[in-house]
Amino acid sequence: MSESTTTIELDFLIIGAGPAGIQLGYFMKKAGCSHLILEAADRPGTFLEKYPRHGKLLSINKIHTGYTDRAAQLRYDWNSLLCDEDDMAMKDYSKDYFPSTEEYAKYTRDFAERFDLSIQYNTKVLSVKKADDGEQGYVIQDHHGTIYRVRCLIVAVGVQKPYVPAIPGIELAENYMDMSLDPEDFAGQKVLILGKGNSAFETANHLIAATRVTHLCSPNPIKMAWQTHFFGHLRAVNNDFLDTYILKGQNSVLDADVECIEKVGDEYHVQIRFTHAEDQRAILAYDRVLCCTGFQWDPSFFDADCQPDMACEDRLPAMTSGWESTNLPGVFYAGTITQIRDLKKTMSSVLHGFRFNTASLFNIVTERVLGTPWPRDCFEATSHNIAEKITEQVSSAAGLMHQPGFLGDCLVVNDETGQAEYFANLAVDYIQDSDFAKNAHYYIVTMEYGEFDGDLFNKDRAPDAAKGYDDAYLHPRIRRMCRGRMLAEHHISESLENDWRIGKHPGDLPLIRALDFKDQADPTQYQQTHRQELVKYLETQLAVGSPGIDEVPFGVSCSDDSMGNPTGDACGCSAAAFPTTNTPDGQSCPISRDA
Repeated sequence: MSESTTTIELDFLIIGAGPAGIQLGYFMKKAGCSHLILEAADRPGTFLEKYPRHGKLLSINKIHTGYTDRAAQLRYDWNSLLCDEDDMAMKDYSKDYFPSTEEYAKYTRDFAERFDLSIQYNTKVLSVKKADDGEQGYVIQDHHGTIYRVRCLIVAVGVQKPYVPAIPGIELAENYMDMSLDPEDFAGQKVLILGKGNSAFETANHLIAATRVTHLCSPNPIKMAWQTHFFGHLRAVNNDFLDTYILKGQNSVLDADVECIEKVGDEYHVQIRFTHAEDQRAILAYDRVLCCTGFQWDPSFFDADCQPDMACEDRLPAMTSGWESTNLPGVFYAGTITQIRDLKKTMSSVLHGFRFNTASLFNIVTERVLGTPWPRDCFEATSHNIAEKITEQVSSAAGLMHQPGFLGDCLVVNDETGQAEYFANLAVDYIQDSDFAKNAHYYIVTMEYGEFDGDLFNKDRAPDAAKGYDDAYLHPRIRRMCRGRMLAEHHISESLENDWRIGKHPGDLPLIRALDFKDQADPTQYQQTHRQELVKYLETQLAVGSPGIDEVPFGVSCSDDSMGNPTGDACGCSAAAFPTTNTPDGQSCPISRDA
């Protein structure tokens, strides 16, 4: 190594100044951490200047919510980053329900400048190595020759490499990243689009008026975001094309495997095998084939002896419940690549989800590296105090709403002192993997959708506040836990406005004036009915207290069903109580070619 080489020592180094990188940088700057963000471009958020290619975001910008507190506004503002300045919001950059990519890129630039974030631009990372002197940490070199010795590395570079399926002849297809955006270039042509995700439908909608025929093809059926609650599935803003398919507008959606693509004269002959037609095969001729099959993460800047474990057919990095590399201790991930943790289930793939992941990650890494205690609220553990805190959180915390069942709050009760500690915004599986799960008396608070079959828009429900566990819509779920096992649970029945606070509501005047529940004397007191059910549940649990260590040892299922579990199963302690959201290394990836 040259004597003139500059070496910088840091506690934290963040690679990438996209939304996740600058969000984490904001928390680091505010806390006074020793850190730096490296960005290859000359400004933040450059990926968002180009994608989605047709210039419209899929994340909503709802300005008129009725709420004045910023935390609750963020439930319907899916684009703003988390900060203490209420005026640093996307609503001041766009009034559109779906803002443009250009407007959002400007927002990220202004955010970085407003908070004077520690970003070093025009700096490309060339290599990441393990520390070679027996110390923990990593050595990073940039293209200027500067060396960074860091205790903790956070990778927030996103998925900037196109995913190209292994189809013979796929090199003949044009890729979403660089294909023409001018519909006239496709005028009168027969076009095949590979993929059925938002990029595919965004492209198809853009070409509807120009093409003679447009087909979308992938092996699996379309999944609608409004049905699966996963916002990476097809959003309604992109589904106009479906109308032209169902109503015979010369366009089609094909469930089929593409077996090969061949150039024959001026045409592309595509051999397909239909998924739902007893393997029926066909050869279809097109003028253009467009590959809209999504993106993947590129780990090429890691040295050969420091390669991170990969998952999902090598499209995403494998990580623990704390967003840490499964094989490189001290390497963490932020941003859209954290979707491997809740793949195709919740919202870690998009900003309005991963901004809250990033806030939780900040607490994890500062506790690990600096010994900083987790933020918490402390109060007397009475049923009314706990009910008030839980109700406030589920009625206003955007992270619980945007990451249903994935992020949760953890409330720990000390039965000896009678005190409670409330920890907000943790990954549920992290709670279960960490020291939190060693407690004998704690609760996990989430918001989750219920189970339902059939027509989503034709769901019967019981107007009974005691039967919230039967509700299909998003609603709070409180699990009583003991040393990693669930003893009992309570569901707060769904609310038309997602607000269960007594005497509070969005706007100056309430929308709901009365709501009749079973056995309720006064329907104007519906909020009190929710509270009474929650308090009754908590009083039962607090009265039981903590089972002895021999009664419910850590990690072992309890067999006593006296704790109020509504399902009738033994304590609800089935292995499925908290299914893992990780995709193990080597497991088949559900992204497939539908990305």
